[in-house]
Amino acid sequence: MDAAKVRELVNDPRRIGVMATTNRAGQPNAAVFGSPYMPDDHTLVMGLGETRTAQNLLETSRAVFLSVLPADNPVETQGVRIYLKVRTMEKEGPNLEAVKDRIRKAAGDRAAARVRYAVFFDIESTRPLIDWGPASKEPLT
Repeated sequence: MDAAKVRELVNDPRRIGVMATTNRAGQPNAAVFGSPYMPDDHTLVMGLGETRTAQNLLETSRAVFLSVLPADNPVETQGVRIYLKVRTMEKEGPNLEAVKDRIRKAAGDRAAARVRYAVFFDIESTRPLIDWGPASKEPLT
């Protein structure tokens, strides 16, 4: 999938985002998030509180982010699946403050106050939201 299109779908303020993770034992978790964004074509950044998602990322460093841009006609719904590996989870410093500021502007002080981590992911591959092709994942182009 084209990197510019992936970035457009992730950074659209109307999109719905779901992060899926597992713990070391393989137990799954999925949660809705508004904070993820792509500052460039190979990085996804998000803010996290002390949540099950954060704990799973600390244990396994792997996730899938689903970004969906709904349409009035479901057939026209757009989206992407993004396969991720944690680069870093920062608990202090300017990156954390920048993520909190971004969340504060979008969702208010209460949401920003819950953030404990600035998480930077490497995007390993992507797939369209709906993909009838083979099970292989596409590299980001």
